[in-house]
Amino acid sequence: MLATVIGILFVIAILVKVGHCIYMYEFDPHDLKRFPSAGFSGITSLWSLYHNYRYKRYYAIHKAHEKLGPAVRVQPNHISFSSPDAFYDIYSHSATRIIKDGFYDSISGEFRATGDTRSREEHSRKRRVVAHAFSVRGVAEYEPAVMKATEDLVDQLDKRTGAGAGSFNIEKWIHLYTFDAIGDILFSNNFGFLKLGDDLCMAETHNGKKYVVHAIDSFLGGVRFSNLLGYLGNASAKFLKKYLLHWTYGAKMSANFTNMSIYRAKRRMDITSDYNKNDIMSRFLSVGSSTEEKSMPFGEMIAECNALVNAGNDTIGSALTNIVFHLAKNSEAQVKLQQILDEILADDVVVPRHDMIKDCQYLRACIDESLRDKPPVGIGLPRKLPPEGATIAGYFVPGNTTVSAATWSIHHDSNLFPQPFQFRPERWLDEEEGAIARKYCLPFSTGGRACVGRNLAYLEMDMAVATLFHRYKVELADPNFELDSLEWFNHSPGELPVKLMLRHLPE
Repeated sequence: MLATVIGILFVIAILVKVGHCIYMYEFDPHDLKRFPSAGFSGITSLWSLYHNYRYKRYYAIHKAHEKLGPAVRVQPNHISFSSPDAFYDIYSHSATRIIKDGFYDSISGEFRATGDTRSREEHSRKRRVVAHAFSVRGVAEYEPAVMKATEDLVDQLDKRTGAGAGSFNIEKWIHLYTFDAIGDILFSNNFGFLKLGDDLCMAETHNGKKYVVHAIDSFLGGVRFSNLLGYLGNASAKFLKKYLLHWTYGAKMSANFTNMSIYRAKRRMDITSDYNKNDIMSRFLSVGSSTEEKSMPFGEMIAECNALVNAGNDTIGSALTNIVFHLAKNSEAQVKLQQILDEILADDVVVPRHDMIKDCQYLRACIDESLRDKPPVGIGLPRKLPPEGATIAGYFVPGNTTVSAATWSIHHDSNLFPQPFQFRPERWLDEEEGAIARKYCLPFSTGGRACVGRNLAYLEMDMAVATLFHRYKVELADPNFELDSLEWFNHSPGELPVKLMLRHLPE
């Protein structure tokens, strides 16, 4: 009897929800019907959730723009724009009244990291803590950690070269590398994944229970879980996480990832010597040293650590995997880069210092072109308009509406980037094309909420790409192979099977 009653109430709740969605669509209080909908996206967010579940929401939105025009309704209260002007109308420093959307409430935990917080005041306070850590001068302090991780990567890749070595998945090793680098930069504590050849590491719960987890599975499972629920709205996401889905694989993986940071942070807080005085944790721990500021709560510190491990391993690791793919796929670009690197670096240089390569224009052009074609975040980052509304790319959009600029679509706009689906580093060196590319290729976004870790990302990509392609000839295991892009919040590539050959054989 009780089960029957619960079933009836559940059906009634679903019908009420569906009826409310249809009513709001027909009533149209915000005058959004004038924007064409992608499928049933004007009625429910399930359209976005479905395509994200299939890892291809960015591409579904791109196809919707191709069919329906530059302004498309992708959720009941969300308009996506594919016009390049939308980048600056939504995200620039002048768009001071446009804030992060409630989606960030849905995907965040109890404490917010700098990138999650919606409040401008809170963001400014948090950003003051981390901004210096990611300035050009601050990032220079991390070069020894990046060099050490790159040396460990080379040790592993050297074992996989030569006749009979066969192909292997380099994407795995790249992500072990980026985990190791961010471990040192953040905690003065390298994860040791490259030497281990695996991503096993310690995690620790809030009450002190220690256990072993797989870092990559924990990250991917957790971020996919949170991101999917984010499309249901903040209240539904929080309720489901707390009461109904806490036992699921995604919830457990999300907890594992947080607990990895708890373990590392506690170990770092116990260290009194033999650590980098300029690691990022030093900056977190110094908050509150002034009488004018409060110390950083432990939960907030862990949220910041989670965000930095996320960006430091996944964003940079995905970008590096994509760059290796593009240069392996385009042998002419690879050869040209290697010829230029050979002029800069001696044969016996294994891992170059950053000052040796930072001015290599073709190296940076290869990196930027890869970031254009496969941006680490391809979705349009959602923002909420102020109550008075705003004009976006020539369209007036009413207040409290969510808007975004479709990054992947704009990066593949043929009016901006001739032959947009071709890997052409030379476009960045052309005076006219390069100026357009620098203005409208924005893989790290723009404005006050742009990625704070951009300088670190370029340091790591510069050094890793220069090392790999100065030392190795890289070929795809299958010349016809195409690297997939799997969308969570970030874009994560799939496996990348390659063959490596040493270019400078020892005498």
